[in-house]
Formats: sequence, structure tokens, C-alpha cells
Amino acid sequence: MLILRPDTVTAITIEVTRLPELQPVTQSDVSKIAEAARRCEILGRVASLAQQVLEEQGFVQVRGLSPETSARIFPAFATLLGNIYIDPDVGAAIIPAHVRPGELLMGNHLRRLPLHTDYSMMEEPPRLTMSCCLHPDALEEFGRLSIANIESACFGLYDDPEMIRLRTVPLPFAAQNARELANVIDRPILSQKANGRLLVRYHRSRIEQGFRVRKVRPSLEQLAAMKCFERLASECVQWLRVAAGDITVIDNHRTVHGRERCSVEVNADGTTTGRQMLFLFAY
Repeated sequence: MLILRPDTVTAITIEVTRLPELQPVTQSDVSKIAEAARRCEILGRVASLAQQVLEEQGFVQVRGLSPETSARIFPAFATLLGNIYIDPDVGAAIIPAHVRPGELLMGNHLRRLPLHTDYSMMEEPPRLTMSCCLHPDALEEFGRLSIANIESACFGLYDDPEMIRLRTVPLPFAAQNARELANVIDRPILSQKANGRLLVRYHRSRIEQGFRVRKVRPSLEQLAAMKCFERLASECVQWLRVAAGDITVIDNHRTVHGRERCSVEVNADGTTTGRQMLFLFAY
């Protein structure tokens, strides 16, 4: 956790005025935002510290800014940590999420979200999953983030039979709307990147969709690999409370993350107010 002191918050609030107000952030906006971010000295220092903590433990939280300031610096901060990814199905870098009953997007559901990696159906998923909290859950014990550092859990155990299973048993990963075999990739849960670091890939819904597209059932070996991984991940989970204004950065290659169930406040007009976040992904 990086907790920003009041003088740091004041300095960043001043630097915010140098950043362009671009919403939504499209591909043509990214270079302008990155150029402006490089001129923000304090923000650059915070990003450098965040990078060090991220490398050490696989995630980092930055706390102390108001939700308005955090939202304003969010894409600029991302450019100081990596290269922003823009989902072609979305067309913009920043993806808003508001927990409400009846929503279709998984991130907007009230139910608990199991441990997973984002974009697991891509050949090379984005390295960073970033979030900015605009409005936390009304109940402190609800809406918590769960993170498991798989790279750390596997350290020194590479020749263990269960680790070998996770590196060798392929599973089919498909996008939620995938309907054709060409949209499915077969990969093991654990693999090694070109730089020698671990790449974790896991999302039970994406795997289920892969089997559905293939019109086959998982083998006993595949089921054993999934159960083995979920047991490994659950044994090393850390819980993070998310406060208003928090920016959280998760290494999507080395860890898996999830979220506890959420609550919503019911307004007199029948609408609801729940946890509100901004999400962004980067390489």
C-alpha cells in the first residue's frame, strides 16, 4: 500500500491541471496523455514507487486521492506503468463498472467473482489490470478484492507433479461470445514468457465456453488440473479493502484476482447505488 501524504496529494492535485481532459480515452488520445504524464514530476515519482511494489508482491494500491482526482490521473498513471490496451469491442481504454441487480457484465454482478486472470482467451493478455474506485461498497466487509500471487506460490516447486500438470495440461480458452473453433486457444494454466517470467492463465467461464464451442466435455486430467490450480490459488489469497479514490494495480500475468459479493443501497425511486469503478488494462 502506498499512502499519499497531504503534501503529495496537494502537489498531484496541482499537476492534474496539466493533463488533458479526454473522455473516453481512444487510441489517438494515448500519446497525448503519455506526453503530458511525463511532465508530471510527482506523479512520475509515485508511479516509480508503485512499479517497485508491483514487482515485489504482484499488486499495489495507491491511497489518499479524492475519487475525482484519481479518475483524472488514472489513464496518465497507466502510461507511466505500461502501454494502454484498448479493447476493440469497447473502443476506449477506460471501462466503467457499476454494481447493480440485473446487469449482464460479470464485473457488475452482486455475486462473488472467483479468482481469475483477465483476457485469458488472448494469446498475450494485458500485463496489468488497473482499477480506480469512485464509490466503494457501503459495507466494509463486502466488495473486497482477493489476490493470489501464483508466481510466489510456485517458487521452488517447479518439479512437483502438480506443478508439472499445471504446465502441461492444455485447456480451451474462449471469449464469452465465441461461437467458432477459430476463437478458441488451447493453453496450459502455467507457461513461461520469453523473458523467463511466469504467465498465469485462468478463467473458469472462458474455459467452460471453450468446451462448449468444441462440443466436448473436459477430461479427468483437465478437471484435475483446474481443481489443483483453484486449491493452490485459494491457499495464498490476500484480501484488500477498496476505499474511495484508491487506484489498484494488479499483475495479470503473475497473479489471479477476484472480488467478494457486493451490496447495493436502495433509493426511494427504486434505483440502486452500488460499488462504482473504472477499469483499464495495459501491457
